[in-house]
Amino acid sequence: MKIQMTRAVRLMCMMAVTAVVLGVSGCGKPSVSVEPASLSEVPLTIEQTVTPEAAHSAPVIPMVTGKIQSGIPDVGTKVKAGQVLFQVDSSKYQAQAAGLRAQIAASARRTVTVQSAGGGAPIDNSMEASLLKQGIITRAEYNRIKGRNASTASSQTVTTTGGVAPAGLTASLQSLEKAIADCSIRAPIDGVVSAVYAANDKMAVSGKPALIIRQDSPVAANLELPARLDKVMDKAKDTKTLTVTLTDGKNIWYAELTRQEGQGDKEISAYRVQADNPDGQIVIGKNYKLRIETGQDAPCFIVPSKAILPNSQVAIVTADNLIDFRTVVTAGKVGNNVLILSGLKEGEQVVTNPPEGLEIGTPVDVQ
Repeated sequence: MKIQMTRAVRLMCMMAVTAVVLGVSGCGKPSVSVEPASLSEVPLTIEQTVTPEAAHSAPVIPMVTGKIQSGIPDVGTKVKAGQVLFQVDSSKYQAQAAGLRAQIAASARRTVTVQSAGGGAPIDNSMEASLLKQGIITRAEYNRIKGRNASTASSQTVTTTGGVAPAGLTASLQSLEKAIADCSIRAPIDGVVSAVYAANDKMAVSGKPALIIRQDSPVAANLELPARLDKVMDKAKDTKTLTVTLTDGKNIWYAELTRQEGQGDKEISAYRVQADNPDGQIVIGKNYKLRIETGQDAPCFIVPSKAILPNSQVAIVTADNLIDFRTVVTAGKVGNNVLILSGLKEGEQVVTNPPEGLEIGTPVDVQ
C-alpha cells in the first residue's frame, strides 16, 4: 500500500511540473524575438545574383522554302556577317529562270522587211530607224549601218536585235534571280551560333528561323528595383558616384546600369546591366554576383541577416501573435545586417530568430 501511494505522489508531481512548464512556455508555442520594421537612410549598396545573356542576337530566317543541300553550322560555331551558312536547293528556280530568259530572248528578236521606193514606203521599225527619226543619226549614217546606198532599190529582210522585252517577263525574271540568291543563307551578324532549328529535317522554311546567332560581347542582365530608388540612381549617375560590377569571385568586370523606360510599373522599375566581354571571359548562362554601389543614402529596412529565410522571405508576427511571411527584395549587407528594399511595411514585427518549422498561422510567444 505504501509503495502504491508513493507512485501516485510521484505521478502527481510530474503532472504538476509539466503544467508549470507548459504554462511558462505558452502551452508549447515557440518563443521568438521581434524588431519593428523601420526605414532608415543608409548608404545604398545592392548585391544580387544575375545570369548574363548575350546583349545582341539575331535569327537566321530563310526567305525561300526548300531542301538544305549543305551542312548546317553546329552550336558554338563562330561566324562572320555575310558568311554563307548553308545552301538551299535552287534547281526549281534555276529552271524557271532559264525558261524566262529564253522567252525574253525570243521577244527581243524582230524581223523587219525594208522595201525599195518602187515597192512603196519603207517599213522599218528597227532601232536604227528610230534613231534616224529622232535626228540622232543622218540618212547617210543610217544607210551605211543598214549596209546599202541611198539609191538601193531592192527590198531587204532585216532581222534586228536589241528590242525591249515585255515588262512582266523582266519582273518575273528579277524575282527568280532574287530567289536564287536567297538560296544562299548568310549570317546577318558576326557572332556564335547559339541554336539550330533546321538540322533534323534539313528543310528551310520561308519566314521560320533556322538558326540563332548571338554576340558574346557585350553581355547583359536584367533586374528589378523599387521605383522609389529611381531618383537615387539618377543622382548617383549625375554625381558620378555609381559603380556597377560583375564578379565570379576571382575576376571583376565593370558594367553600365540603364533604366528601361516603358517597362515595369508604378512600384517596380526595370533595369539592365551591360558589360563588354571582348575576350569571352564572362560565360553566357553562368551566375555572377552583381554589385551596385550608389554612393548615395536611400531609405531601407535593416534586419539581422539570420532573419532572412529561404526564397527571400522574412517571418513577421501579426497582431494576433500568429506567424505570417513577407517576400522581400534585399540589397547589400551592413555588418551582420541585411538591407531590405521592399516587401515590408513600417511597424511590422519582424522575427529576428526564426526557428525551424515555422508556418503561416503558427501561434508564437513574443519575447
